[in-house]
Amino acid sequence: MICEGYVLIIAQSDDVEARLVHNALIERSVDVIRFDTADFPERLELVATPGAAHPGWLRTQERPVDLSRVTGVYRRSPAVFGFADGMSPPERRFALMEAVQGLGGVLATLRCRWMNHPSRVADASYKPMQLRTAQDSGLRVPRTLVTNVGSAARMFIEELDGAAIYKPMSPGVLSEQGKIRVINASIVDHDMVDDSTIMRTAHTFQQYIDKSHDARVTVVGDQLFGVAIHAENDVARIDWRADYDALRYELSDVPVDVRSGILEYMERLDLLFAAFDFSVGKDGLWWFLEANANGLWAWLQERLNIQIADAVADVMAREGN
Repeated sequence: MICEGYVLIIAQSDDVEARLVHNALIERSVDVIRFDTADFPERLELVATPGAAHPGWLRTQERPVDLSRVTGVYRRSPAVFGFADGMSPPERRFALMEAVQGLGGVLATLRCRWMNHPSRVADASYKPMQLRTAQDSGLRVPRTLVTNVGSAARMFIEELDGAAIYKPMSPGVLSEQGKIRVINASIVDHDMVDDSTIMRTAHTFQQYIDKSHDARVTVVGDQLFGVAIHAENDVARIDWRADYDALRYELSDVPVDVRSGILEYMERLDLLFAAFDFSVGKDGLWWFLEANANGLWAWLQERLNIQIADAVADVMAREGN
């Protein structure tokens, strides 16, 4: 049965995945209200009564939103809050924290279906948490070291026969003097580990998988959309995000044991959506790398005609939580 309340979409205005889901919900005659947290407080009003029988209201530029009628929230990496010019840096920092606690806190109290709740996304964003949860769920996980000690990194690499993958735990995007630099995964050996560099922050080193190809599994509820990603050059073979033009995609079945592990992972972290990345060894074994609770998928839907947006809309449009 289609829900009779609102589905909120909280996303940046140019978010392609959010647009596809919006359109799919409209096709199902679902009442959709879309906004971005960047609209607050200049273009989005909040009047909320936490703990009361009626939770309150939002007012977008188009219409009021009765928070008691929200049946689902599809949240896709919204932007930071937008504040008026003329505020001092301390005032802006204070306003930011109040907005996080105020608008963010009110939305987090909504008792409805989330894809995904911000608290669940926050928990699931920690890479060590991902690896531990994957291990506990029965997925194969490469040996991994997180350290800021150079001698520990060198010993780990030696135990892996002298080669490992270094990979950032964060998105790895740096902005310096107006230029964007992306830190991708790279192969490192014993001699590349510099103590003075390692000690500056945490670093992640991981067992190198001699792989046939990579796999992306997009999970929506209990539906899995598997895609094999084949790299056509050495750079993309190490990290396929480094050269999208060198990639070839095809639909892929997900092995039964991997499917079972993925669904257990989703249950353990209370997620309705995630994009899983695996390396598939030349022996056919699937190795878990990471799972992004806000992962992108629109480019795969376009290339392979897989209906991920429809799957999301079907879940969000259902009655009940």
